[in-house]
Amino acid sequence: MAHRPYTCSGSAGLWIACLMLGGCMTGAVRAADWSGFAAVDLRAFPDTPAFAGQSGMRVVPSVALQPEFRHEWNEGADRLTAIAFGRVDAADSNRSHVDVRELNWLHQGAGWSLRAGVGKVFWGVAESRHLVDIVNQTDLVENIDGEEKLGQPMLNLNIPTAYGNFTFLYLPYFRERTFPAPRARLRFSLPVDQDAPQFASGGRWHPDWAVRWSRTFGNWDVGIAHFMGMGREPRLVPRFDAGPIPTALTPVYDLIHQTSLDAQASLGNWLLKLEAITRSGQGRRFAAVVAGFEYTYYGLFGSSADLGLLAEYHYDGRDRSAPPTPFNNDLYLGARWSLNDAHDSQVLAGVTTDLETGATMFNLSASRRLGEKWKVELESRMFQSIPPTDILTGYRRDDYVQVRVARFF
Repeated sequence: MAHRPYTCSGSAGLWIACLMLGGCMTGAVRAADWSGFAAVDLRAFPDTPAFAGQSGMRVVPSVALQPEFRHEWNEGADRLTAIAFGRVDAADSNRSHVDVRELNWLHQGAGWSLRAGVGKVFWGVAESRHLVDIVNQTDLVENIDGEEKLGQPMLNLNIPTAYGNFTFLYLPYFRERTFPAPRARLRFSLPVDQDAPQFASGGRWHPDWAVRWSRTFGNWDVGIAHFMGMGREPRLVPRFDAGPIPTALTPVYDLIHQTSLDAQASLGNWLLKLEAITRSGQGRRFAAVVAGFEYTYYGLFGSSADLGLLAEYHYDGRDRSAPPTPFNNDLYLGARWSLNDAHDSQVLAGVTTDLETGATMFNLSASRRLGEKWKVELESRMFQSIPPTDILTGYRRDDYVQVRVARFF
C-alpha cells in the first residue's frame, strides 16, 4: 500500500500522534474524560455483485472502535481532544483502516481561540448534500453519503466580533479520499486506485487556506467562505494498463478556488436552507446549489412525536472535465420522525431522483437507544434505474441493509 497518513500503513504521523497523546496523558489521567464506542455492523446485499472479482459475500460483518479522550486545564482555557477511529471489514481491505479523527489543542484567549493539530470543521445546512463542506476529506469507505470525514491537520483561528464570527484556517497537509478495494461492493464500474493518486501541486505537503465569516440576522444564520488549495473531490481519469480498454481510475487532485454561501432561516415550523458555491480550477468555472426546506409538525396527533417533511433541489453546472457528481439536476424528498422518547428513537427516510434520467436512490436510517450504554441502528440504500453514464452505475446491484449494535463507554 502507498503511504497514507494516520492509517494502518504504520505511518510516522500515527506514531507521532500516539506519542503526543501519551505525553499529554502523563500526570493527567485522573482528570481525563474518556468516552467513545465500539460497534458491530452486519451489511447484507440481496443481489449478486455486478462485476467479476467482487466479493460474493451476501452478509459482510465488520467491527469498529472509536475511543475519545478529552482533558481541560487552566480553568478551561486549554483543552486537549484525541479521537481515533478504526475498522476491520471482512470483504473490503481498504475499509479496514485506522484514522486519527482529532488530535488537537484548543486555547481560548480573550476574544479569540486557536485550535492546533488534527481536527474537524463542518460547514453547511442542507440535509441531502453538504455542498459547502470542504475542509475535511470524505472517508468514502465508511459511508457513501459523505457524512464521515478524515482528520485534517490544521491551524484554526476563530475570532468572534460584533460584526460576525471570523474563522481562518491553515491546512498544511492534504488527505486523499478513500475508495473501496476492487473486490468490494459499493465501488464504481472501474475500481479507483487510491494508492496511486496524482496531485497538481506535486505532493501532499501543500498549504491550503480557508476563511469564513458567519453571522446571525434575526431568524437567519448566514455564512460566506472562500477556500484555495487542493480540491477534496478528485477527477477520476481512466488508466489503460494494456490495450484500449481502461482497467482502473486514477484520482487526480487539482488546485481550486471555491467561494461559498450557506444560509438557514427558522420561521416558525419552517426551516429554509441554502448552500451555493462557485469553483474554478476543474475545467471551466461552475456553480452549484442546494436549496430547500424542512417543515415540522410538532406534537403529532397530540403525542410527543415530531414529523419533519423535507424537500431539496440540487443543481450542479460542472462540465465533464470536473470531478463527477450524481447531483446535477436532482430532487430530494424526505421525512424525519422523532419520537422524543427516553430511547431517542428516530427515523429518516428519503429519495433522491435525477430529473433528467430518472435515476433514483432511496435512503433509510433509524436508531434507538437500549438503556444508557447501548444503541441499535438501521441503515438501508437502494438504487434504481441508474443509467450506464451515471457515476453511480457501479452501485446498481448494491442495494443493502445494515444493522449496527453499538456499545458506548
